[in-house]
Amino acid sequence: MPKKTDSKAGKPRRRRRKPEVAETEILEAAENFLREHPFRELTIDDVMSRTGLSRPSFYEYFRDRHHLIMKLTERLTSSTYTRSEPWLSGSDLAEDLRATLEGLVELYVTRGHLLRALADAATHDPQAELSYRKMMTTFIEATAERIREAVERGVIEDLDAEQVATALVLMNERYLIEKLGNHPQADPKVVAATLLLIWQRVLYPA
Repeated sequence: MPKKTDSKAGKPRRRRRKPEVAETEILEAAENFLREHPFRELTIDDVMSRTGLSRPSFYEYFRDRHHLIMKLTERLTSSTYTRSEPWLSGSDLAEDLRATLEGLVELYVTRGHLLRALADAATHDPQAELSYRKMMTTFIEATAERIREAVERGVIEDLDAEQVATALVLMNERYLIEKLGNHPQADPKVVAATLLLIWQRVLYPA
């Protein structure tokens, strides 16, 4: 069967997609690009060349490439929080901490390239920075609350929960991005063991 053509130009017409299908195609193309390249190299042309859509179609769903990254990562906060749940709400602090750190490492193995892209985008775009800071603040506050509870129970020695939580969470983020958000990735087992050692030395020095 011959392809449908534009009656005026005589050119094959692009296959129309439902809006949600088109948006998903663009998001998947961007994610595939970011698996191979850093955010600074991403352009709208790079993304759209990996789809069957025209370049103007991009702007029907995203205001710019920073907005694209925010859409790609908006579901990662809940995923990260789920991975952190054992230590944030469990009863065995030491073992729950191990399970949480291993879960976070697994997340960064598969999604580290997106979290790296969000951190990079945050340095140039105010809205991306707001999204990034909101994600970090969520985990800093939850970690600080967990530390305060442990101090009150006498499980952890008295310390400044907010400051320690801030340092540990931000250290986690940068270390995980550096080791698992780039290629080649470091050995996930070594990364998890290193993080566990640091958290244990800070929170349970005895």
